[in-house]
Amino acid sequence: MSLLHEAPPPSYDPSEGLVAAADSELPTYAGHILPSTCTTSAAQPATPKEFSYEMKWATLTLLGHPILSRTTPTFIDRSDITGSLKLNLRSPDPIKSVTVFVRGYLLISEDPHEHSKFFRLQKLVWTPSMEDPARAPGTSNAGNTWTEKPKGKYELPFSIKIPDLAESSDREERFRLPHTFTDRASRGSIQYYLELRISRGKLRSDDRINTPFELFTLHSPSPPSQLRQLAYRTNVPIPGPHSDPDGWQALESVQVEGRVFGDRAVNAKCTVFLAKPLCYTRNTSIPCAMTIETDDSQVADVLASIKSSALYLQRCVRCTLGSSSTNISPRGQAVWWPAPDAAMAHLGNTAQRHIMGEIHLRRDLHPSIAINQFQVEASTYAVAVFPPAAVAFRPHSTGPLITQTVEIVTGHAEGVRTKTATMPPVNELSDPFVERYYKSVAGPKPMPPNGG
Repeated sequence: MSLLHEAPPPSYDPSEGLVAAADSELPTYAGHILPSTCTTSAAQPATPKEFSYEMKWATLTLLGHPILSRTTPTFIDRSDITGSLKLNLRSPDPIKSVTVFVRGYLLISEDPHEHSKFFRLQKLVWTPSMEDPARAPGTSNAGNTWTEKPKGKYELPFSIKIPDLAESSDREERFRLPHTFTDRASRGSIQYYLELRISRGKLRSDDRINTPFELFTLHSPSPPSQLRQLAYRTNVPIPGPHSDPDGWQALESVQVEGRVFGDRAVNAKCTVFLAKPLCYTRNTSIPCAMTIETDDSQVADVLASIKSSALYLQRCVRCTLGSSSTNISPRGQAVWWPAPDAAMAHLGNTAQRHIMGEIHLRRDLHPSIAINQFQVEASTYAVAVFPPAAVAFRPHSTGPLITQTVEIVTGHAEGVRTKTATMPPVNELSDPFVERYYKSVAGPKPMPPNGG
């Protein structure tokens, strides 16, 4: 039975959404062992939300997270799956055991029968060797097997701890359980199911209640630099890499080549900086900065005049179950303004320009995932550096010049909340060259189930 986020930037917006707010779009995680840039935390509000699944003489109740649970019970990783089974037996029933199974699957959209089970957990709720099921939970039965057949009304509570780490089927890899994942652009999804099984022995049929549930992974970045924390607390612009060198990571410099105003050659060196640690909370932003160096001050002005583009957050989804597929897509672009700490002496005849920016992270962004054949992992979330989409500038290269892996999580760093300085751009892609690039690497569109 199946039941189934030289002028200073705008002021920071002090309003912030809860990471576990009900309008979060659940599906997400940070797979494998998280890097040292991230810590973990878990919080469970006190009053759960009940979900009940019935058959004629039994009712399964699951107690989901009261904020995260909508139409499906949702549990935070490393918490407990709690519930109970109520029995209403009108006649003696030769029940041998009551067991709860928890399973995680990778499912393939074009073939409902093709799947891979990456996680399994079971909990024995009751057998006759435990006690009279009518007794209060934990009541001793003096070590005697209960020999009668259950009859009447019983309630059997259970609780299953969701582990911090699980093992692969070959036990060669340990990984954190992934966030529930579904995405129309991906042929694979990660889903969890709970089965309650009532067994009666070899010659009698078993009864089962199956239901899906969602797993919400709550991982957090390590705190940012002391100077950036101070800026967030005092509601002032964050210091750039020249004022707070310990708070930023410089990427390898890249050469931007092309032509401006139709005939003037451009050869500029661009260095991008990302705020450390390289682990960011969705529904906030990735602080970024860029230094542009060139011999031509007019060209430097043109390249530094961008309001958006140049930096994009991209996600790569790989699935190798059945046939291999890869989908790379943009998930946000940078918004820019002149850096407040850009007063630096020119070196020789080199023109330098410094800009600051941020990449807004959507509230419904899936966190990083990595597990066996399926990957939406830290190494596939990346900030991609493209030539700036400046007016009158036509680059020679239309693909990414360099990428830097980052991690996306659901929790906030302890003691501080990242604040955004700008509104997100209206369009995810403001550069036609970048748009064409991502279309070329989007991968094949997944088929709907049953070929429909």
